[in-house]
Amino acid sequence: MNRFSVKAIALGALVMIALDLLTGVVSYVVFGGDALQPGATPEDIRTMAELLQQNDAYLLTALVFGVATTVLGGYVTARLARQLPLLNACALGIVGVFLGLLLSGPADSPAWFDAIGYVAIVPAAIFGGYLGRRARAG
Repeated sequence: MNRFSVKAIALGALVMIALDLLTGVVSYVVFGGDALQPGATPEDIRTMAELLQQNDAYLLTALVFGVATTVLGGYVTARLARQLPLLNACALGIVGVFLGLLLSGPADSPAWFDAIGYVAIVPAAIFGGYLGRRARAG
């Protein structure tokens, strides 16, 4: 008996990644809109991205969005997993940590941001799994 649902975990990860990309674009537009105007050069965009990594309001927004997308990914995973929804949501969180480490670029953001982000992934996924399990039961 397989306890993990690869399909549920993969779909939860896809939801999480898609929402991360969407919220990332929205955050860039809101916090760095001037650099994203027509005619902006790649250098303008690079400079804006570097400045955003030092903007506490942007970083806190990114953390909130990141935790929210992870909760939603855990929710989707738990809803789709036929058994052990919290275990599958936890697995999604672990996959999220590995993807974050694998796909992260140079550490331009402050250490506190990265630490909070990585520490929050698994609990956020499990919380989403808890909500998904409750929704399935109710």
